[in-house]
Amino acid sequence: MRIKIKVKHLVSFVLLPASLLILLFNFLPSSKAQMEESPAVQSNLARTELLKKLESTTGSKRMELIQTNIIDKEHGYDPYRYDVNIGPSMSQWNHDEPSISDLLSEDKIALLEEYILDGPANNTRIFAVKLLAYEYDALGRRDDGDQALNTAAKQLDSNSSVAKELALLQAERALNRGDTTAAESILEQTTFPYENQKDLEAQKAWLTGRLLFTKGKAQEALAVITNGLESYKKYWQDIHKQMSLVISNSDKDTADSEAAGSSSSSAPTIGTSEAEMQLEALISAIQSAVDMGSTSTAVVSGTLTRSDGTPISRAGIFLRAESEVNHSITAAEPYRIVTDDEGRFEFHGVIPGFYQLQLGLSYDQIDGWTWPVQNDDWIEVKPDDRLNESIVLQPLLELQSPINQETITGQSVDFHWKAVEGAAYYRLSGGVSMVGSSFSSQIRDHITDNQVSIPVDELYYNSGFSYGSGGEGFESIDPLSFLVFMNPEARFSWNIEAFDADGHLLTRSNGYRLNEDTVGNLPFFYLKERELTTADRLLLNKKPDQAIEMYQQNVADDPQDAHALHMLVKLMLAKSSLTKDDSLEDQAIPLLQKLIQLHPYSNYTFTLTQYYFDHADWKSYNEFHSRYNELNPIELNSYIRSINAVALMHQGKLEEAREQFAMALEHDGSHRFIGSYLAAELYAGESLSSVLTLAEHYPEHSFGLNGYRWPQMIKQLIAERTKQPNNFDQELKEKLGWYVNGQTDVLKQWIEGAKSSALKTFMQAVEKVS
Repeated sequence: MRIKIKVKHLVSFVLLPASLLILLFNFLPSSKAQMEESPAVQSNLARTELLKKLESTTGSKRMELIQTNIIDKEHGYDPYRYDVNIGPSMSQWNHDEPSISDLLSEDKIALLEEYILDGPANNTRIFAVKLLAYEYDALGRRDDGDQALNTAAKQLDSNSSVAKELALLQAERALNRGDTTAAESILEQTTFPYENQKDLEAQKAWLTGRLLFTKGKAQEALAVITNGLESYKKYWQDIHKQMSLVISNSDKDTADSEAAGSSSSSAPTIGTSEAEMQLEALISAIQSAVDMGSTSTAVVSGTLTRSDGTPISRAGIFLRAESEVNHSITAAEPYRIVTDDEGRFEFHGVIPGFYQLQLGLSYDQIDGWTWPVQNDDWIEVKPDDRLNESIVLQPLLELQSPINQETITGQSVDFHWKAVEGAAYYRLSGGVSMVGSSFSSQIRDHITDNQVSIPVDELYYNSGFSYGSGGEGFESIDPLSFLVFMNPEARFSWNIEAFDADGHLLTRSNGYRLNEDTVGNLPFFYLKERELTTADRLLLNKKPDQAIEMYQQNVADDPQDAHALHMLVKLMLAKSSLTKDDSLEDQAIPLLQKLIQLHPYSNYTFTLTQYYFDHADWKSYNEFHSRYNELNPIELNSYIRSINAVALMHQGKLEEAREQFAMALEHDGSHRFIGSYLAAELYAGESLSSVLTLAEHYPEHSFGLNGYRWPQMIKQLIAERTKQPNNFDQELKEKLGWYVNGQTDVLKQWIEGAKSSALKTFMQAVEKVS
């Protein structure tokens, strides 16, 4: 198996998970801005002016003013839209102007209520109602929000799409507060007389499915949602066919008159709609719960505060299912709420499964603060749970040196930062940025003091072998990610993360610092200890093949030229990966071994262990794994320990491999190697029931995979075994033996030809563990 470390690339200024850092600070204040009146004074003046303008306006002009200054300005089409969204798996910032309102909440409530009564009966009224309900919810007045919907509905033709959408919104709010009786009554009364209301019908199927599951009717829920999805898809497929036919006939009628070289029309393509995404996600969630025997819902509540105890109101809280956390937040989120004035939130009717919390915040709310959340922070919701989740923002860690564009020319860089109470160790990361590009990597981990001196050679040669690509092909690679700290023309940044003794993130230095009170010291410096070589400049000019030739010449002229060797190896490995030319990797390995003699750094030895693992050269693998341990003073991380466990297993050292798997999984929140561990345990003679316990204890959280998939597969194995226990045990042992002993070709051949079975499904999943 080829070992690969997946790197998440983001181009927006975001708060990233701890594993990777792309540091793009957004320093808003300027000297001019600081001389102007404060935002509070400006907002108060703007409010007074706007209210005066409204007082002097009547009729449709007044409605237009309300729409322009509240509904449009406040993202009325989706009130749950924020400047910043933060979560364990992904974070993002919206490119709109910051959501700064000139009006107070009570102003907006009064004006929105007026708009609902006197404004046009179109979709804008829907937006107004949603925004009004949001304002009431943020004040903890949810009953008033429900009443606002009732008031709006009475002003409309009951068969109109706007009225139907309001009714569904009322049903959704009832479900969200746990009032299934009200939700059921509304849904029973909501019918759709017009053919063009298919999106609303799909929304009703989605809500009905949630309602039925909450009432313990899981199979009925699945039937309703599945039928709703099929009906919705068929409707739009028929529309697409009709459009295609019209366009085809039109093209045929005009073909003879078209000039040579003219383009013809084509039918529009169909993408996955929001309604389809909602229904498919709900089917997945319910089916997973049913498979695990979990057919009753739960309640998840909590508070959002700062570490000083201050509650954060008017923040969005999103409880996102495992299958949904890797895409941006949409308007179709089933579990979303705004915190009230005490920072409280509560979700009812939550389907059992794995979830992550994500936040929606304004710039003002996150300015100077961070949520110390990590990639693998998961919430397991079980049937009938009443979970309480406290979310606490922490002040950003203060950096002390190097800062504020300092230029360093010496042989080391001295990093210093303010100590964090309760921190057992720190992690230092650094990066480089130029116009349109950035790159970062971890520099050193488990630093026990609040300062560390890093030799420039370590920055140069121990910064990893990850690399970026700006497009297709080797010529499009990003040279910034190859030179990194070796580029004296680039500006560098750094970041510190503080951890407690259990490895929990306490706080970090990178985040939003938006005004003169919170901006602190900027984490930028220049490193000008060396000068660019001719080969370096060829690389910066995006001529990587010519750069390779020049680095080769440099090594030929001076075999001790560590820089040329380092760059040559890095480029050859990158080109091998991008072009799938394994011979380049083979050529790079001897050069890498020479480089280790010049600079014995752990990242070089890890690259060699990867290579020899892939080639099942266990003697060389063991040699360089031992060398890695010598060069790496801290305890092996869970990923490297897991890889070593697989290597030991393939060498017949099963008991040692099992011990390594157990140690690795205890410290790996993703549990990405649980499949290999289960295979090793079964091959060692452990029962399916004991292995099921392990699978449930270590749920795998990987992109596109369900945390319950391994327990589900083990349950299916148990069921399949009941038919012919002896034959099953014999076959299981044989197939596991192929995997454990590294006979992957034999295993793959069997998988390709085997009939569908629980054993085939399990072994196929095990073989793909990486």
